[in-house]
Amino acid sequence: MKKLTFSQLTFNENNTPVSEQFDDIYFSTQDGLAESYYVFQEGNQLWERWLSHERESFVIAETGFGTGLNFMAVTDKFQQFRAENSTHKLQRLYFLSFEKYPLTSAQLSQIHESYPQFTTLSANLTACWKPRQVGCQRYHFGEIYLDIWFGDIQESLSQWGDLYDEAVDAWFLDGFSPDKNSEMWNERLYQQMFRTTRLNGTFATFTASSNVRRGLQAVGFEVKKRKGFGKKREMLWGTKNTEVESQSQQFPYFYQQNAEHCQDIAIVGGGVASFFLALSLIEKGKKITLYCKDDQVARNASGNLQGAIYPQLSDDDDRNVRFYVHAFDYALQRLNGLKQAVDFEHALTGVALYAYDEKQVKKLTKMAEIMQDDSLFQLCSAEELSEKLGVSVPNSGAFIQEGGWLSPVQLVQNGFALLEKMGLSIVLNHEVCAPQWENRKWHWQHSGETFSHEVLVLANGHSFNEFVQAQGIPLYPVRGQVSQVPTTEKLSPLRCVICYDGYLTPRSSKGLHCIGASHIRDNATTEFSLVEHQENLAKLQQNVTACDWVQGLDLSGNLAKVGIRAAFRDRIPMVGAVPNFEAQKAQYANLYNLLRRKQAVEKAENFTNLYMINGLASRGLTSAPLLGELLASLIVDEPVPISEDIWQALNPNRTWMRKLLKGSRV
Repeated sequence: MKKLTFSQLTFNENNTPVSEQFDDIYFSTQDGLAESYYVFQEGNQLWERWLSHERESFVIAETGFGTGLNFMAVTDKFQQFRAENSTHKLQRLYFLSFEKYPLTSAQLSQIHESYPQFTTLSANLTACWKPRQVGCQRYHFGEIYLDIWFGDIQESLSQWGDLYDEAVDAWFLDGFSPDKNSEMWNERLYQQMFRTTRLNGTFATFTASSNVRRGLQAVGFEVKKRKGFGKKREMLWGTKNTEVESQSQQFPYFYQQNAEHCQDIAIVGGGVASFFLALSLIEKGKKITLYCKDDQVARNASGNLQGAIYPQLSDDDDRNVRFYVHAFDYALQRLNGLKQAVDFEHALTGVALYAYDEKQVKKLTKMAEIMQDDSLFQLCSAEELSEKLGVSVPNSGAFIQEGGWLSPVQLVQNGFALLEKMGLSIVLNHEVCAPQWENRKWHWQHSGETFSHEVLVLANGHSFNEFVQAQGIPLYPVRGQVSQVPTTEKLSPLRCVICYDGYLTPRSSKGLHCIGASHIRDNATTEFSLVEHQENLAKLQQNVTACDWVQGLDLSGNLAKVGIRAAFRDRIPMVGAVPNFEAQKAQYANLYNLLRRKQAVEKAENFTNLYMINGLASRGLTSAPLLGELLASLIVDEPVPISEDIWQALNPNRTWMRKLLKGSRV
């Protein structure tokens, strides 16, 4: 996991923040806010363009987030625009910003004190501000989306990939001055700006540097000058007026198309993945219908009384770790926003990873060396772990202080009830069978009636394999039985989830603890198993030894919940357009040689307007919020909050593409 370097900050005699890394001010000493409005908003003619905008979203990209002043100024202005133009087609603003040396939340708060008009926005931003690793982190502010791409801008722009071709409406070409930050102001930046800018898109910048002007002109921008802010004589702005042919995809075999029409969307499912996808799509103004084959939502794996939420960390898989850390931070933000409107029991008091044998000691030690972030993952002695747990343990371990547990069944059921008030339609006892694409819609029959929608999303766990379109995707079911036991006097003080070769949760409001879970691959039966019930307890007592609080637990009530999870061997979910396996197998039968000879490669053939989220396994509470937002953004053709290399790892055709790229047959 690639670590970040934070900004070294001082203040000059005018109380203007100064970066020690670049020996340059963050904004004008005269009036930073007035400079932001003049240079970037007026320079890009934002208000006038918003009034004439014909899409539902507007995308701004910024080359240096810094103190966040530009973002707060634009947010304030866009909120004003929406208040005055509530029926306008433009509904959402995306603000994409790059930051190599982020400030801390405390530094941001200190600087923002000078702008009391932004007090609420600043408090909301700093409350969820977690610069943890290189890559994208999405933050929600109602109809405004902030994507911070932490890390070097050149690396981040290369990770925008094909999905960002002609995605940006306006650029704020900001950052420290060209003579002090030459690594940013160069041809590679200008080329990427041009590639990602829409036709008639604009840029504005405070500088009038001739090198910058020539660089922007060289890649195709029309560059103009206007009076600079304050004492500055000139500044640059410009437009992309040149119609360019659609650029060839860098990774055509991972091609993902947006939906042809996406106002009316059907979701098949009823669990946590369906909930967060529906939430993201409703926020983006779409009409959503959920089809659930059960008589109530959250009947399967999402119906557990308690579930742990923490990232799936690893000592040998950096890309998966980066995905789960991004997903974890995003999930915490989403849950924090939901808990005001949705009633669900939760306690984010931490998750302990218990070193129950020497192999685990070595693994946890290696993970700590990789993470290098005590706020995320901290090694603990037996004494330290005991103090955090509230009960005594004889072995050391690690602690994830921001993790914890929540009630999945309450979150999903009460969450869907909230979404119904927001316009979601839920159809229960309805099993979608044999959908067919015809006349630009997906159709199927149920009880003699035809149902049809423009877009169909399959988020139905292990039942996904029942669809003919699922061919080639190696999803398998995993039976998991979670036992519930009444608390005891000795067990009741347990404050945190403890994970070993299983897990145990603290006491719920019902006085129960969950012990989980059995793991039986390729098994989709749902009957209670006394053997698995007893094995859950035995595993706890065999791993967490010499502890009196694991003794005397009463299983006689046979309280348990059986859920069928869906998983993949590479331990990471799949999300995106459902790939046409037979078509891609024919398309790419000679892919290895085509790439070796640098010959043209076709875009991947996917089923039109058919999408999936699946394979969340035992980490659905952590991964579902980000997966839902990612897929919603893809469907409606808006910026996606993930880097291209992680996106490829999540791609539904990845299993056979790995073989084809090596020259193997599928």
